Amino acid sequence: MFELIPGELKSDKSWVCVFNSNKCPMQTTRPKSASASNPETWGTFDEAVGSVDLGAYDGIGYVFHDNGLVGIDIDIGFNEDGFPSDTAIDIINHCQSYTELSRSGRGFHIILKGRIPFKGRNNNAGIEIYSDARYFIMTGKRVMYSDVIENQEAIDYILANYFKIAKSPVPATTDRIYNPVYKKPEGNTIFIRPEYPPVSEGGRHINLVSLAGQLHSQGYGKTELYKELLHVNKTACKPPLPVKEIRQITESICRYERG
Repeated sequence: MFELIPGELKSDKSWVCVFNSNKCPMQTTRPKSASASNPETWGTFDEAVGSVDLGAYDGIGYVFHDNGLVGIDIDIGFNEDGFPSDTAIDIINHCQSYTELSRSGRGFHIILKGRIPFKGRNNNAGIEIYSDARYFIMTGKRVMYSDVIENQEAIDYILANYFKIAKSPVPATTDRIYNPVYKKPEGNTIFIRPEYPPVSEGGRHINLVSLAGQLHSQGYGKTELYKELLHVNKTACKPPLPVKEIRQITESICRYERG
């Protein structure tokens, strides 16, 4: 049922494979272990599914990598009577975003857009939440809500009620639309390159993706786009992203036709 996985996850080169016997992530195209913190060991959705179809692996996994997506893992998904637990119903109803059954069939995975003030956390009571350096074994067994939506309000609710965190501090620069500042001409001086506002650690990837989409639509070729993203990453991102992630953003954006 992998076809029911949302398209924006499929288009992201952030996939690994798994065996049924363990949860160790594996590379999609060769029998070597992968790392949830090393993009060089990730592959495409088609590569992951293809390896499963060939019988090389048993399942696929999506890696969260500080790109504005948050994953919620509900281990206590069902009560003793086999019905969704009150906790699961509460969280699913608040999120209203893509929800699927976990591999065990006893829990749920929810993926939505937003921010958390850490990479991930387990509340030791059956609820986990992640945004970076972790992965979910994906089943495509969608139970409701087919789209991945933005819902920071739901994330804040879950943090407050299940992790005892009052509110996730979302920096102003984590908006999905990153807006460079174009200066007006001064005398005979015309400013070609805009000023790029600072981007804090939590918003680096999503803001650079937003900027890359804008520049691509304006006619930037792959080389020009890559150079400009390198400049923004160096001058505006605190701290800068790894250069390989800038290459990944460039390749991803340039696959799409200009609007």
